[in-house]
Amino acid sequence: MSAVRKVLVQGGGIGGLTLATALAQRGIEVDVVEASGPEAVLGVGLNLPNNALSALEKIGVRDTCLQAGFPFEPLVIWNAASVQVSAIPPPQGRYGSPSNTAISRPLYSGILRDAAEKAGARIITGATIWEMIEDGDGVEVELATWTGKRTPPLRRENAAGHRYDLVVGFDGVRSRIREHLFADAYTPRFTGFASWRVTMPRPADLTHIAFAMCKDVKAVLTPINADQMYVGLVTPEPGNPRHASSDFTRLLHERMRGFSGLLGELRDAITDGHQISYAPLEHLVVREPWFRGRIAIAGDAAHTSPPHLAQGAAMAVEDAVTLAAALQQHSALPAALHAWFTRRRDRALFVADMSLALLKQETGTELTAEEEDLVELGIPGAQARLAQEAY
Repeated sequence: MSAVRKVLVQGGGIGGLTLATALAQRGIEVDVVEASGPEAVLGVGLNLPNNALSALEKIGVRDTCLQAGFPFEPLVIWNAASVQVSAIPPPQGRYGSPSNTAISRPLYSGILRDAAEKAGARIITGATIWEMIEDGDGVEVELATWTGKRTPPLRRENAAGHRYDLVVGFDGVRSRIREHLFADAYTPRFTGFASWRVTMPRPADLTHIAFAMCKDVKAVLTPINADQMYVGLVTPEPGNPRHASSDFTRLLHERMRGFSGLLGELRDAITDGHQISYAPLEHLVVREPWFRGRIAIAGDAAHTSPPHLAQGAAMAVEDAVTLAAALQQHSALPAALHAWFTRRRDRALFVADMSLALLKQETGTELTAEEEDLVELGIPGAQARLAQEAY
């Protein structure tokens, strides 16, 4: 017997939609509350390592993602002149091949949304949680109209409350559900760096991820389908400035000026007509249990990291499928949530902490003793650990 019959998921991103699908496929009633809706999916593309594909197979979308994306094996390292200097072969482990599949983020989100709706989940857009009142038998939830990132939600007059056995916050690094649980004990910390991404045509011979360093700037080329790739950049952004989007093209050109060869050609081809994504890189980890009573957090709400292992979205998917399994395996909710957190904690926090350590190592930032131990593994060692251990 499942520990829950009705669940509310705050956040209709990758983790939230995966959880909604996994629960609905088990006959559990699920509502997903999403503020901005599918037309506002953020980001350009992302990588699905084989552990993520394994988790996606649990909800039946692995093959769809493979068909929509671009599978590849090695990670190739270039110098600043776009000349290959080495390659990192895929690790051997329990998850099979392909080792990686890059995919358009909007397309990936659409696949997950379709799966959730087909499974029977109800997706409520343009809304957010206004208030939660928990008692021994459930959580009474009142919804509000979402009005934007920087404006407060609008309470709905005479809105009826909805009752749930469990509320899960897959609502990102600035999670309101995390704030409800822990007040201001956990806030995201700006790393000093930011990520830039822009979609461009894929050169025919780019059949893998390639990355290069030039001083403290990292460039990454990632194919996402037969025709397209995205150019990613990690750059120092002291003071966490809020750049105007009208300046993005000029700023990208300035930050890529040290690269030549193909990277230089791509830099020069970026114009104001390209859609450029910019996001500060933040780090946050909740090391205590990700739940209290009938309210829980997961994904970026519990562990946010730089993209240096390309595993952030994969961790959200793993969180989701393992939470759904735990809720089915345990008849008592406290036991289910405890088993899930115990299973997920070390793996998810390793990814967050290792990713931050790699960022600091690449940019010459001073490491803590714990981070020194992590970077001794290097990317191959970290990938091997993730490939060999069960999620």
